[in-house]
Amino acid sequence: MERAVQSSDEWILPVLRELLTPVQFGILAKDVSASNWLSAVSRGFTTDDAILRAVASRTRMRVAGELKSSPQAVARVPERLARRYSILPLSVSARTIDVATANPYDLDCEQAVAFAAGRRVRMSLAVPARIAERLEEVYRPASVVERLLASVGPVSIHQLEPEGEELSATQLADGARERPIIRLVDHIVAEGISARASDIHLEAEEDAVLVRYRVDGVLRTAMTLPRSIGTPLVSRVKIMARMDIADRLRPQGGRALVMVEGERIDLRVSSLPAAHGEKVVIRILDARGGVRPLDALGFDSVDAARLIRLLETRDGLILVTGPTGSGKTTTLYSALHSLVSRGLNVITVEDPVEYRIAGIVQSQVNEKAGLTFAAALRSILRQDPDVILVGEIRDAETAAVAIQAALTGHLVFATLHTIDAASSITRLADLGVEPAKVGTALKGVIAQRLLRRMCPACARDTSDPVPPSLWNCIPNGARLRAGAGCDACAGSGFRGRMAAVELLTMTTGLTRLIVEGASAVVLAEAARAEGMRSLWSSGVARVLSGETTSAEVARVLDSDANTDEDHESVNYERQDEWQDLESNSRNNSPYSDQETRSNSIISRALVDPMTRIEVGVVDVYLVDPQLEPWRVLALHRAPGTSRGGTWEAVHGKIEPEEVAQDAALREVLEETGLTPQRLYNVTVHSFYLHKTARIEVAVVFCAFVDSGSTVRIGPEHSEYVWLNIDDAPARFTWPRAGQSLSEIKKLLGSGDAGPAEDVLRVL
Repeated sequence: MERAVQSSDEWILPVLRELLTPVQFGILAKDVSASNWLSAVSRGFTTDDAILRAVASRTRMRVAGELKSSPQAVARVPERLARRYSILPLSVSARTIDVATANPYDLDCEQAVAFAAGRRVRMSLAVPARIAERLEEVYRPASVVERLLASVGPVSIHQLEPEGEELSATQLADGARERPIIRLVDHIVAEGISARASDIHLEAEEDAVLVRYRVDGVLRTAMTLPRSIGTPLVSRVKIMARMDIADRLRPQGGRALVMVEGERIDLRVSSLPAAHGEKVVIRILDARGGVRPLDALGFDSVDAARLIRLLETRDGLILVTGPTGSGKTTTLYSALHSLVSRGLNVITVEDPVEYRIAGIVQSQVNEKAGLTFAAALRSILRQDPDVILVGEIRDAETAAVAIQAALTGHLVFATLHTIDAASSITRLADLGVEPAKVGTALKGVIAQRLLRRMCPACARDTSDPVPPSLWNCIPNGARLRAGAGCDACAGSGFRGRMAAVELLTMTTGLTRLIVEGASAVVLAEAARAEGMRSLWSSGVARVLSGETTSAEVARVLDSDANTDEDHESVNYERQDEWQDLESNSRNNSPYSDQETRSNSIISRALVDPMTRIEVGVVDVYLVDPQLEPWRVLALHRAPGTSRGGTWEAVHGKIEPEEVAQDAALREVLEETGLTPQRLYNVTVHSFYLHKTARIEVAVVFCAFVDSGSTVRIGPEHSEYVWLNIDDAPARFTWPRAGQSLSEIKKLLGSGDAGPAEDVLRVL
């Protein structure tokens, strides 16, 4: 009997016929619902996940992971198209756009989206109910915003008026706080403070306004508002910060002071004209987190002990360096806070003064009034200071006065914007400070970056792949952890941040190198030879201690290897420089023979030839994807052979004039007698061969085979076994097998490589 109403997804009936009993399918066939998928799930006949797996298996399409939509992708797909075809835009590149759909056979959808986005469409599968839910979040219509404004109850935020200033009647009319837009701004600010955001971004896009919070150094979208609400939203923020709401063509800055749950919060507001309207950034200066004790800075025990010893000095210059947002101000304020109790006169000159510290005199730069860093410093020197903080050394004049203050018995703290500790020293020379004065005045340099700390509530052991830049830094078998995501960390897996630190303390050897004008590369090598740990090494130590993830270190820091590559062009100059310094130290240096020999060792290390790196072997993991869970073949090395007694995948050398994929096919045939149905290249691993002093790279492949076929092992192996792919890493001897299998599951888990099929598939 024909159905009275045709469902929108008649194509799914063959899939449901395989999943349901005949009785259940008969009931479904008589249903007049608009969606067979939703009807089957709502009646309890099956589940969304079961249907999704069956459709993916039938269509050989990949399943979408987390349904996260980038603003760029959303902007490329109009809301009417997304709702008409029930698709969710995920990400976009220069040539392709990724969308999630519940109907893989909708060719009209693919053509319409390709035309609208001007890109090739790549589809992945998702549950229709989840797509509909995300559409409401991504394409938030005006009616939803109105409901949000109406539903936002009283927020415990109250604006404080600076002494001697009042808002005009046109800015805060009677009853203004009852208007929805006022409540929305208060809600955005209060939510940002509650989420521990350091900045709130209001960004006007072509058809929407994005509200984004920077939490632990990373921006995340908190709200998408209609385009029409952008102008009143920005105007309200400008009114709070006493900015000119009529001037939308020039950048402006302002500040506001608010009370949130009984706490005073300082807001710094900046506006910038952009293509689709003004962009506004609200910096949240929460004094509760601004001044911390030294032991709460997040330094590890090694760097914390060295920092405390450095702060015991009575005079000289201490520099803190790093990019904007790396925690320099927090470190300086904590250091000053620890010095107040010593009965010292501490004076600062900053731009701006971010946090107030009791017992410290803080002055703010006002260049329009002639109060520059250099001018303020000269005045401070007449105020009988013991400790001086210079917010930033920006020019030669400020640098000269700061060095002079450090040489005349004052302890001076200052910041510089450089990439590492050694570069700060050469930066002072670039500003015109004499190397002899720098070498005499400088006591230490703290270079730092901030890494997100793993959320303690959801941290767990992980077998996620390690980024290539850390392959040579993480020992085999190391226990790695990652945050799974929970309510406490808003699903990010991270909560709070900690410092990765490079702490350079002056020694007689380093002082001599500075006086002689050594480059930053030479200074860094010498400092490391005398015990300084690099930023990269500090980050790796955080990974091994289970405080953060390897991906986070790779995201924030540059590896020492990359740094060496950056300086490769100056290797010859560096060698000549060390030879010259060595000669000078032998002939007319007052330093000891031991220091001279130390420098000679460093010099030889720099000029020694590099270790050779060769692509020499292949590892092939034989997998049967037809079984659930997958099976993987493990081979046992015969006694008396190399690596005898170990369990491994197919492993062999690449013969001369043989490409890696040909070697993989040959080794599979020789060691197992099996013929791969498909072959994928997955990743590469490297290891050091001490007998030949060479690093060898293994190309890793995955071959799909039939585990029911006969296995004919070669003479190098004594037995074989088919293992559950989840249990296999425990049987394999080499820890890198677990990493390889994890990447195989991630890349090929849907039965193929999905969008990367044309890149990864060899056979």
